[in-house]
Amino acid sequence: MKIITVAQLEADFDAIMDDVDQNKEYYKIQTERGDFMLIPFNEYEVLKDTYQEWVEHPQIDPFPLPVEYVADAEPKDL
Repeated sequence: MKIITVAQLEADFDAIMDDVDQNKEYYKIQTERGDFMLIPFNEYEVLKDTYQEWVEHPQIDPFPLPVEYVADAEPKDL
């Protein structure tokens, strides 16, 4: 997962969309109104199904996703 600002999304929109499409990369977009995720739709479907399973049978994931803060993005609680 890469964490970027809205300004970075606007400046590099085509490259970021290619990264999501071709490399299946996830982006957390930091905004003043709150943060948002940009992920491939087919992977969203998997996450949604996994979440439903987790809600029905909760378990703790011992392996959190790797995070990369890009340029001006600031670390925050995930």
